[in-house]
Amino acid sequence: LENHGVKVDPQAIATLEGFRVLRRELDAQPTQFLDSRIRRFQSFAEIGIEPGPHFGLGLEAYATWTSPIRKYGDMINHRLLKAMIKGEAAARPQDEITLKMSERRRLNRMAERDVGDWLYSRFLQKAAGTDERFAAEIIDVSRGGMRVRLTANGAVAFIPAPFIHAVRDEMVCSQESGTVQIKGEVVYRVTDVIEVTIAE
Repeated sequence: LENHGVKVDPQAIATLEGFRVLRRELDAQPTQFLDSRIRRFQSFAEIGIEPGPHFGLGLEAYATWTSPIRKYGDMINHRLLKAMIKGEAAARPQDEITLKMSERRRLNRMAERDVGDWLYSRFLQKAAGTDERFAAEIIDVSRGGMRVRLTANGAVAFIPAPFIHAVRDEMVCSQESGTVQIKGEVVYRVTDVIEVTIAE
């Protein structure tokens, strides 16, 4: 952050108020580059039985209660709210339930990702090996290449380093800085929009 002129107290950004200050700084930036770099260090929301802040929304405490049909956690919150409204004693949820819910949520995300990847690959199959071009935003850089998201449909694809530049020794793919350098010059960075073709 300091390299980009953003000064923050490392201890403060671990608090909700400190994170709000950082969020305002990031929102004032001309690009989403720093925001995308910060997101890499944020964890997924955790399910717990104690109220806690939701940094993404900037709230001191947060609970979902949309539809008890869709989520078990929402059903628990519906029961707690109903008991409070009626003035009844509310049974405290057990810790084991939150652990199971967190694990199921993780497995659901993995299944959703796998199904999405399969559907996108079927949808884009006709474009593989053709000259059809797609606009794609760089969403991550690793030693092995870049991950991009096609802007037209949200499909995520990987561009291996040899597809970026033929001479590997002339190229540095840095996950830490979110950049690809060729011969010492930054050529690509996270949030850049580039044109890609589908190889396979």
